[in-house]
Amino acid sequence: MAKRRSERRSDLNSCISVYKAALLVLLRAIVALHCVSLMAAATGAAPQGAAPGPLGAVQLAPCALANVAQPARCGALDVPENPDQPGGRQIRISVAVIPAVGGHGLPDPIVVLMGGPGEDAISAAAEYANHFAPLRGERDLLLIDQRGTGQSGALRCALYSPEDAAASLRDLFPLAAVQRCERRLSARTDLTQYTYVHFARDLERVRRALGYGPLNLFAGSYGTRAAQVYVRAYPQSVRTLYLGSVVPIDVATPLQFAKTAQTALDGLFAACAADSACEGAFPNLRAEFHEVVARLNSGTVRVLLPGGAATVPLYRGRVAEWFRAKLYRPNSAVMLPWMIHRAYSGDWSPIVAGILADASSLESDLSVGLFFSITCNEDVAFVNEADVGPAIQGTFLGDYRLRQQQAACKDWPKVTLPENYRTPVRSSVPALFVTGDADGGTPLWFTAHVAQGFSNSVSVVARGQGHTEWNSCVARLYQRLVQSAAVLGLGASSCRPVPRPPFKTQ
Repeated sequence: MAKRRSERRSDLNSCISVYKAALLVLLRAIVALHCVSLMAAATGAAPQGAAPGPLGAVQLAPCALANVAQPARCGALDVPENPDQPGGRQIRISVAVIPAVGGHGLPDPIVVLMGGPGEDAISAAAEYANHFAPLRGERDLLLIDQRGTGQSGALRCALYSPEDAAASLRDLFPLAAVQRCERRLSARTDLTQYTYVHFARDLERVRRALGYGPLNLFAGSYGTRAAQVYVRAYPQSVRTLYLGSVVPIDVATPLQFAKTAQTALDGLFAACAADSACEGAFPNLRAEFHEVVARLNSGTVRVLLPGGAATVPLYRGRVAEWFRAKLYRPNSAVMLPWMIHRAYSGDWSPIVAGILADASSLESDLSVGLFFSITCNEDVAFVNEADVGPAIQGTFLGDYRLRQQQAACKDWPKVTLPENYRTPVRSSVPALFVTGDADGGTPLWFTAHVAQGFSNSVSVVARGQGHTEWNSCVARLYQRLVQSAAVLGLGASSCRPVPRPPFKTQ
């Protein structure tokens, strides 16, 4: 009898806990709505942001995500491709929710905004479930494939052809392949509707449809551009911001790529000279690099394609752009001294194999059609030719990447951005900026430039780390940010340097 009374008390306590959790969620929602109403009354205006349209519904069903042990819930929200034509073509925005481990998540989930642009979120579920493990005891992880990526109508482009592999040793964006892709995609989509403005609207619809409160946005690289657009449009829908390797909204990439890559390369040479193993293996590395560039400039370098019998030209700009990509992070940059030395010795095969491997995997890694829809209209269109000369002077990359992207964008469908879209964002949302000092993609000055508009922020330099990298110290800072919704006490110099991976020397 005592045992049954104990069991009944346990059941009653469990019920009370459930009701308390539900009541807490309801009270928070009421308070949030009340605060929004008060702000609107105080300012005499409605909250910022374009109305996302009819709410719609997301029916979540149990699902399994790759390499995620915990059961998830997946679904989709149908939205107009063109918000100005609500009765027109509909597209499906796919979402996945990994519920809070405790079963009763707070109303402020963590939402990952992917980079590229063109990366999808749902396929990366395992990575972020692991990243945020300490926070998932009481918070859901919400993953949304941005329109035009992953399960949300991916805009794929096959730029690499095994039958014409030589084209990928000349062009990062083979023009004929780009033009074929644009024609194919335009037959089924309106490529002018795949912008961050529309993604922000989609995200707000999903948030409302799932009944969440303000979001904890976790953004990296170009995903930080999406975060800036969203926080400006829907400031009351954001609780905290993480901006890793931030991309400014008012800077026209890829104009800065050449200088950023040159700084990273100079840093690599200095690191090799300071490392006994690297210096011992490659004592003349800088001179060997200049000789490799000179040979490529001469147009005399010819290489064998894998399995080929005849030689084809290898182009300086294509090699330089591939080097630039390897400089994004130390774990890939440490391969370059050995590759430079092999090329200097007459063996170009490691470079050729690397270029072709990356070219063949681009389609699976990135929705290239979305990449062009965003970068052609938000960046390339705003490059001032008067700035090109100073931007490339004294760099190994020169204007290769810029001209390649300009050529690809020339006939890509044009978008008219909203007025003041490229005006730097101002926000008081608690924000944590993190950038690696070995980042060959987004320089430290990007962070300083964007952070000045965020009045409630802290910037952390991850010493020894590259583009969008993660470590245990940054993880602890992020945990504190989300738990407290405050940046107070997040020391800007609190993380120790991360040792550089060993150089490849043979």
